[in-house]
Amino acid sequence: MNLLCPNCQKMLTVPEEFAGQLMKCPLCAGTFTVPGLPGTGASSSQTESEIYSLRDDIPPPSRSTSFQTPFPSPPEPASPPPSTPTPPQPAPPPSEYTRTLALRVSPNVLPWIAPVCLVLIFFLQFTSWGGVYPGGVPAAWQNPWQVAFGKYSSDPDLKGDYVRFLDDAKYKPNVSALAIFYLLLFFPVSIVTVASVGLGVVPFKLPPVVEKYLPWRWGIVAAANVALFLFLALQWVVGFSMDNQFADWVDKQYESKEPKKTDEQKKEAAERGRYMDSSIRTVWFKSVVALHWLAIVSAVLTFWIDRRGPQRPLPKLELRW
Repeated sequence: MNLLCPNCQKMLTVPEEFAGQLMKCPLCAGTFTVPGLPGTGASSSQTESEIYSLRDDIPPPSRSTSFQTPFPSPPEPASPPPSTPTPPQPAPPPSEYTRTLALRVSPNVLPWIAPVCLVLIFFLQFTSWGGVYPGGVPAAWQNPWQVAFGKYSSDPDLKGDYVRFLDDAKYKPNVSALAIFYLLLFFPVSIVTVASVGLGVVPFKLPPVVEKYLPWRWGIVAAANVALFLFLALQWVVGFSMDNQFADWVDKQYESKEPKKTDEQKKEAAERGRYMDSSIRTVWFKSVVALHWLAIVSAVLTFWIDRRGPQRPLPKLELRW
């Protein structure tokens, strides 16, 4: 017989032999007493899915298809579709730089660069800075002291065409005021530069007038080295006295009032160039220029680091490749 569960109000099918007995609903697990009177059949509008067995241990009657499946079995989970293998990710492109080299400025080494440069320049003042070097062989030359006071040195074995101009008093080297000022300024600048380093190593009491300028000492050192280099640069632009006299002598050799043909002018220009190529600046002079620049840069960096204070990070030069 068919009846409604009083607890869940679902239609249940109960065999007639269980009438009047206590039963348990398989859907809500509630208990109830099966009525003694047989119930009416299920309406035709109810589907088989709405009719459930009452007990698990009671086999369904063969005359009713509603007892074939006591409980609805859950659907088996569908097997997942076969996963498609993920293609390997392309390797990231190499970075633009793979190596780095950082050059840090040491506050313990930097103040010593300018004094060392000036000491080296002092010794290089006794070397040849320029002169007449035919084929790279020194025939006549000058150091800065000779440039300042119009002196020179020459090789007695090369008294030929290239140094013949020195025999004429008209083409003797002259005194150079720029070189004199450079040499006179070199020593006080060197003393101030060395003293600035000494104040940081061996502190001593300074007069109050000088004490107030102590924080600016490296700025003063940088300005003094710039002024010193300015005299050297002007002397470089104007030219050494012996080089100018040699150029005048070469021009005098090829001076002519008569007009010359084109081929003669070309030969004359080539010959004059051959003479003028022997007038050079030596590697010692170029080293002095480089040392002056190094002294100026180191003094400026030292002054800049002092003004920034110890709480700021030290500057560094980074090289990447």
